[in-house]
Amino acid sequence: MVHNDWFAFVRNERLSPMMLQINTAPNDALAFEPARRVLRLWPAVGGAQINLSITARRTSERKDAPPYQVSVAMLIGKAASQERRLLTHLVAKNLVNPTLVATEVTLTGFVSDEQLRAAEALREGAEHIWVTLQVSVTCVDGDPAQLVGGTGEFGFDLLSGEWAQELERVDAGSYLEILVPLTKDKDHATAVRRLRKARELVRDNHLEEALGETRKVIEAIRAADGTLDIARQARPKPPRDRDQRERWAFLAEDLFSLLSGAAHDDPGTTEHFVWSRKDVLALVAATAGLLNRLSERGGQ
Repeated sequence: MVHNDWFAFVRNERLSPMMLQINTAPNDALAFEPARRVLRLWPAVGGAQINLSITARRTSERKDAPPYQVSVAMLIGKAASQERRLLTHLVAKNLVNPTLVATEVTLTGFVSDEQLRAAEALREGAEHIWVTLQVSVTCVDGDPAQLVGGTGEFGFDLLSGEWAQELERVDAGSYLEILVPLTKDKDHATAVRRLRKARELVRDNHLEEALGETRKVIEAIRAADGTLDIARQARPKPPRDRDQRERWAFLAEDLFSLLSGAAHDDPGTTEHFVWSRKDVLALVAATAGLLNRLSERGGQ
């Protein structure tokens, strides 16, 4: 029922958590559902362009059906009613005029690198993210013509595999923002691959496995730089008398020692080690920095 001469909103109907029906006028209604492939991220300056796909259809046939402007507020959280936070606003580029057959509608928006990192922190390695879409539709309809529309929301699970794949596409959302260049050296390429694997394991919350891959990278750095021998020779010196090369060697050896604590359960010591997500991120990032330093010096 239209009760405002300029802008009239009417009720929506929640058919199921994953479907929404918006009754925009007494003789018109739109039904929305998530598309088969919901999310796409594309690189942009300072963040990513986000494309969100949903399907829209009319619930009844209408010959004089007007086209609609569709916009969405995208919220994410761990569950349907837990810590829902706004991620971005999206809008369809063109007017949408659905039929009785479901049509895919693509909405476009922008998310910054910082937003993606915050979203990844909110997920904390869970198998899915709960997405809530708050949909708004408007059109010019009626006699006399006036602006009418409606709002409503529906939600669905976005699997972590799909989310991680899109993050990889834009190389954001990761806590590791150190670019490690590839070289022709086989050992270096293997180390880079293992570092990438460690990042993926952190995203899936497999923390000790991520430490295992990171330890292998440190082993390659130690072998290339000879840090064990350097540290042994420098150990008798007072710490303040060690030169820069020796101090870098001690850093690599200490990282290796700490990472080895995840690989062994030594009675009374490493068996009691507990690793938080932030611990693991710090160790992976530190290792990435050492590998980047080694490659830039032509050490590989």
